[in-house]
Amino acid sequence: MEEKYIPIQTFIKEVKTYLTNHKNVKFIEESYVETDGKFKIIDSAIVRNNETLAIFEFKAGAKEIKPQDFYEALPPLNISFKFLVLSTGTYHGVLDRYSDEVSEFKTTKSLLDFLFNIPATKETSEQIESIAETIEKVVLDYLENFNIENHPLNKLKTKLANHFSKEKIQKNIRYNKDGQFFHLSADIRDLKNFENTFFRLLTEEMKANEFIYRYTTLDTVFSTVKFASVRLNGIVGMNDISEVGYVESYLDNGFIPMKNDEEVEQINNRFILCSSILSDDLMQWRLYGDDCKGACLKFKVKKTSLLSGLQLRKISYGIERNGENYHPELELISKIINTVKEDNKQSIQFRALGIWKHFFKSFEYKPEQEVRLLLILSKNKSIKGEQIAEQPHLLSKDWCLTTSHQIVNPFVTISLTDTSLPCELTEVILGPKCPEVITNKKQFEQLLREKNFKSVETKFSKIKNYR
Repeated sequence: MEEKYIPIQTFIKEVKTYLTNHKNVKFIEESYVETDGKFKIIDSAIVRNNETLAIFEFKAGAKEIKPQDFYEALPPLNISFKFLVLSTGTYHGVLDRYSDEVSEFKTTKSLLDFLFNIPATKETSEQIESIAETIEKVVLDYLENFNIENHPLNKLKTKLANHFSKEKIQKNIRYNKDGQFFHLSADIRDLKNFENTFFRLLTEEMKANEFIYRYTTLDTVFSTVKFASVRLNGIVGMNDISEVGYVESYLDNGFIPMKNDEEVEQINNRFILCSSILSDDLMQWRLYGDDCKGACLKFKVKKTSLLSGLQLRKISYGIERNGENYHPELELISKIINTVKEDNKQSIQFRALGIWKHFFKSFEYKPEQEVRLLLILSKNKSIKGEQIAEQPHLLSKDWCLTTSHQIVNPFVTISLTDTSLPCELTEVILGPKCPEVITNKKQFEQLLREKNFKSVETKFSKIKNYR
């Protein structure tokens, strides 16, 4: 049995030898971390300038390391560290907590070269202070000069000014893994982090007991009830063909969507369910309810989602300015990025924008008053932000050919009874031109009873003058 531990002992010796050439770095064995009043053992850790760079867990005698092993070994997310390393002593897997990417290494040197490719935060303290001052000034100047009447930003001025204080920015600013840009998000899965809090302020969340309406075809409503689940479709196949890169194109005129395999994979793990706050609305019936021959699913909002990858929010629309689209929220982001680039000669990115960009649209779509349920799949097919202890979803992704644009597009389904779903079905509303409307009402009522949705009502649209 003792032979199994020799590779690990050799590995630890190699790590310590490597670290002799690095100042202010310690290799700590059997560290303990206090969380929620309990102590959790960590096999070892690399600490640089009092910052925990990597946590190691050794799997003596293991022949391989599986992706699921990382999530079973992941300490509570409130522990601040960058990498989780699982090692057999001769084979090493690394989970980057910021990006969820997993890397593999077969030598100690290649592993450590990778881990030490990030500059420590304290090594850039002067840059951080300067960038924090720049961002604070940009935000305060922008808010002070903002004078668009009846715009949502007017109500957020105080909160945004407090959020972007120099002290808070300095506390939250980070390097990315290769030190080539700054960001303000330690872990984008954490809804309470700096960037997610910023975007939550910019995008209005639906409140409990409010209602949303999904206008669609009769076939889709029938399938929803029959299979007791809702289908969320991939971003690429939406009716609005600008969905894929609206925010990126607004911030960068030279943006090219889906330019590499990594971006294609990322966008195809994002799914949305579109609805509206407009009740029994003729425009919605005509546009999305099969020219009034379809039906509408009425949902009641249950709760606030605690997952970064499952959000139900109203769309933030741009405004018309001289016939062009102008988006004040995105203008603020643009000014932060460009001013840091010009004044500090540094690059700063909003890493959480990959989540929240799906809640921004051009002014042309404002009459729709859209509410969107966004679901983002992690690489292990759970919902982004889920912790392993919560028995994460293992959602299956499938593909279809869209009827509207003939685009190959992915989709996922989630049960109507799933406790993580932030809304519940309350009504099926048959459209003004729904075929055999009286018979179908009775049949839907029976189908709902058989599917144990006895509290869900079936109603007629009240619109009478469109035929």
